[in-house]
Amino acid sequence: MSEMKRLLFFTNSDYGQANVVLATAHALGLTHHDVEIHIASFPDLRPGVEDACSFMQATAAKQGLKMPKPFVFHAMQGSSWGPAMKRPDTAIFKTLELAPGFVNAAKAVALLPAIMIPWEPEEFLQIYQDTERILDQVGPDLTIVEPLCTQALTLCHYRNAKWMVLTPNTIKDFAIPMQPNLAALWKYPMACSALPYPIPWSLIPTNICFCLVAAYAVLTDTRLKRTVEILHKTVSPSVVLMTAMELGVVRAAPENLPILVANSPDIDYPFSVLPAQITSCGPIVRAAPPIQEIDASLAAWLSRGPTICVNLGTHHKSSPDEALEMAWALRRVLEHADKVAPTQRPFQILWKLGRTPDKDGNAPKQDSYTGEWAPVADALQEFVKVDRAKITDWVVAEPKSVLESQSIACAVNHGGSNSFHEALCAGVPQALLPAWTDCYDFANRVELLGIGRWANKRAKPRWEEHELFSALIDVLFGPESAQIRKTAEEVARRHPEYQGRQRAAQEIIDYLAN
Repeated sequence: MSEMKRLLFFTNSDYGQANVVLATAHALGLTHHDVEIHIASFPDLRPGVEDACSFMQATAAKQGLKMPKPFVFHAMQGSSWGPAMKRPDTAIFKTLELAPGFVNAAKAVALLPAIMIPWEPEEFLQIYQDTERILDQVGPDLTIVEPLCTQALTLCHYRNAKWMVLTPNTIKDFAIPMQPNLAALWKYPMACSALPYPIPWSLIPTNICFCLVAAYAVLTDTRLKRTVEILHKTVSPSVVLMTAMELGVVRAAPENLPILVANSPDIDYPFSVLPAQITSCGPIVRAAPPIQEIDASLAAWLSRGPTICVNLGTHHKSSPDEALEMAWALRRVLEHADKVAPTQRPFQILWKLGRTPDKDGNAPKQDSYTGEWAPVADALQEFVKVDRAKITDWVVAEPKSVLESQSIACAVNHGGSNSFHEALCAGVPQALLPAWTDCYDFANRVELLGIGRWANKRAKPRWEEHELFSALIDVLFGPESAQIRKTAEEVARRHPEYQGRQRAAQEIIDYLAN
């Protein structure tokens, strides 16, 4: 390409969705100076876009590259997907967090349409009209849409724009309906079901029931119908509501629409058929500075010994009782480590603890563990005093920078796509505590790959002291621990952290050029 081209990304502001956009924009900006990158999202993402832009330009200066053009941010009006999911007047997120027995899992499966569109129809229309304003204002040569940004999916499809999809989702989310012999019913666990893989024969009828519940929910959901009605009335009778489910689940994706997936066949469930429109980029993770550059004191502390890093993401909040259950498990792990592996570099704990508000709705005072939180700190006090355990509400460094410190012996995470793939690329064994939707799939994957353990199979969607302790012992000291570490390192060598975002960037450039 010789003349300047404009790329427009649409994404929700939730980092679980936006990180693949920021990662790919970083790679594009560094290597392709004939594109102008526009990112449209809700206002909460503006600081993240500015930080990503600053880091991209700092990276270019450090590597002696031509200075990239800054990203152009466009603020969308309304609520992002995550806040819309958590509104107190809806039960979406609360239902997803119920213990996934047959009834509760069926309730969660029935919410799949609401997960695709958590907005009321009038609000959906307002956001749709705002995406329309931005599309017209930017006039992009190519538009790239994150698939939970449903308004942008719908707009690009209706306008017959030149566009593509960039998703943090896995191959499973697009390939299941294409598998032969109705494998969607009996081979692959339904989203939200928390069923194991492979599905035991005794649980296949349960999985079939969940699939039927999902189909019924899609066919009868009133919010979907009301949203279509308001679009037909206000926009055009010919507009088609496009959700992530219209990218290959309930119907085939639009012909010739490229879908870039942050995953690859060797780290997903096994499939007989892969959709032709899917490009498996491998993990698409954000570039992050070395931890020494961001938090030198934490870097020095991590270097003192092998560290168990506990980070359950931004959406996962623990009550005092739940945190205490985890504290006792972590304490027992450190005590066990001192018995079986005494060394001058003893094991230690870095615990980023997301906490629930008090009964009045007030967030706990940062890094203060008094009152109802005192027992949590007391359980680990023996190790806190000798600086072998850090409990904190906030870590300045990116999780990826911590994982890449070469000091993390195990990453305890919630099974979100970013958390799973960042640990995978860093070669760090994992213990997963999934609590909702596709997080259970990542817990299956971590065991399928042999790089860790699903650490709350019995206690899901939370955890229990002994089960978590046993899982961590398996990963760190058990008979298979050496093989788990070796396998995690082998998988990481196949997936360098930069490779996925560079592949996604090149696919975008190739499609733009063609």
